[in-house]
Amino acid sequence: MFGSEEDMMNAVRAEFSNAEALIAQARERGFSLSEFFSGTELPADMQLPVRKAQTFYVKKHTAVQQPYLHAHEFYELIYVQTGKCLQTLPNASCVTLHKGQCCLIRPGKAHRIERTGSGDVILKAVIPCDLFARSVCDVLLPEEDLIVFGRMSLFAEHLFLRLLRESHIRGIYGKTAVRALLSLLLCELARGQAQNGSAPVRFYGDYFQSELKRASLTHFARKYGYTPAYASRLVKRQTGKKFSELLSEYRLQRAAELLSASEMSVEDIAFEIGYQVPSALYRQFNAHFGMTPNEYRNALGKR
Repeated sequence: MFGSEEDMMNAVRAEFSNAEALIAQARERGFSLSEFFSGTELPADMQLPVRKAQTFYVKKHTAVQQPYLHAHEFYELIYVQTGKCLQTLPNASCVTLHKGQCCLIRPGKAHRIERTGSGDVILKAVIPCDLFARSVCDVLLPEEDLIVFGRMSLFAEHLFLRLLRESHIRGIYGKTAVRALLSLLLCELARGQAQNGSAPVRFYGDYFQSELKRASLTHFARKYGYTPAYASRLVKRQTGKKFSELLSEYRLQRAAELLSASEMSVEDIAFEIGYQVPSALYRQFNAHFGMTPNEYRNALGKR
């Protein structure tokens, strides 16, 4: 993994704020830091590695990354787009996040993200403390060091992926955009704590999950014994959105999942989720997330 001892030391110094203490303690105890980077547990009496970061970024948690117990100087927001994410805490307890869930880890909280399995897509946002303080404003979050949120709303996922885009392109006014998007996301997550799991949301989610390829207002109405006109009013009253808006959001959510977790072409994904022509997916994906499907795939591969 490293070309020389110096390369390894530089990697430790770049990654951890307490690097010098870790290096000194490793030498004293005869513990090789190369063993640590290969996944070997640190001796019990060694300091816990504390990761550092000066800038905001979003990246995909890779299957090749070795699990290790560590803490952060920053906040970390973890979102499970597909599959699950298993985290182990210092007391050997485990926290499992499932598809659509996310959690916020405060600075100083130790955890270890276990290896991903087939179909697991985990996105991680690193948020420096000063940025978090400016973004959270008056949003009230639980006091726990590790906050597990329920299933994210479609709007919350939209915000998270827009943050991924800003992290990837680093364009003009990028810091301002990140702060605004992060504020909205934290607000949406806090709101979701009170609203998560409501019956109407589950009801429509179940329908789209099973019928996405052929979903339509007419099909929905027929399936549940409504007239199309009544079904249209029902959806609007319960969700505040038109049926076509909900359908489009769920299709884009599924497109993002398939782009992350499969090698399917964009054209095949478009047909799989019910678009008659691939150009419709290209157009709506770009309008919704601010990047094309291919740009989204590229962004997942970069820090």
